[in-house]
Amino acid sequence: MTALERDSVNRELIGQWSDAEHLAAIRGEGGREHWIVEREGERAGYLIAYDRRASGTGIYVKRILVGEKELGTGTEALRAFLDDAFGRRAATEVWLIVRDGNDRARAVYLKLGFVPFEPAAEVAALYDRVNEAPPEKCGRMRITSPR
Repeated sequence: MTALERDSVNRELIGQWSDAEHLAAIRGEGGREHWIVEREGERAGYLIAYDRRASGTGIYVKRILVGEKELGTGTEALRAFLDDAFGRRAATEVWLIVRDGNDRARAVYLKLGFVPFEPAAEVAALYDRVNEAPPEKCGRMRITSPR
């Protein structure tokens, strides 16, 4: 996973975690969950999310990353995650942060129904704490339950 993050194509577009941070996500520490993304039965990437509904900030997709781009793998993985979040878990909101310049990801998020948003000033600190310090030059996007 860390090798995928550190690939020259991904390094500028996604945060960098240590092996220990990824292992904590795999173990579910801190409310995290870790999904392995597969394509044709092979590991193709991963998705990490935090269920923060109890804090009033919905479910936060911290990271989604796939190795081979332009195959629809990331789009399908995120769609499956959203189906689970809004279905089985009955979430009302899923949100994420996209870095400026990550036009491919932004296009996928828009295609799936995410829209840019900024929380009201009085709750912005909640979103910032969940995110573990947002990167500079980024924007939040969210999608609400279709129900």
